[in-house]
Amino acid sequence: MKENKVNIELIVPSIGQKYDLFIPVNKTIGEVIKILNSTINEMTGCFPENNKLCILNVRDNVIYDTKTEVINSGIKNGSLLALI
Repeated sequence: MKENKVNIELIVPSIGQKYDLFIPVNKTIGEVIKILNSTINEMTGCFPENNKLCILNVRDNVIYDTKTEVINSGIKNGSLLALI
């Protein structure tokens, strides 16, 4: 396990894809959303960059505040999240 990152499962319903990836714990949720948005756009070529996305914890239906740092959000290894 990497101490500065957590391993998550990310569902992207708008394109019907699921990814297993690491996200940095020292970034805010808003910064992570921008990184994920850009990365998915580059990988697929069909995911439009959007500044109105949010991250949802699928298991407990929590939408994370974009100003919260990942390390303080409760997101941990194995979390199932959706980018919506």
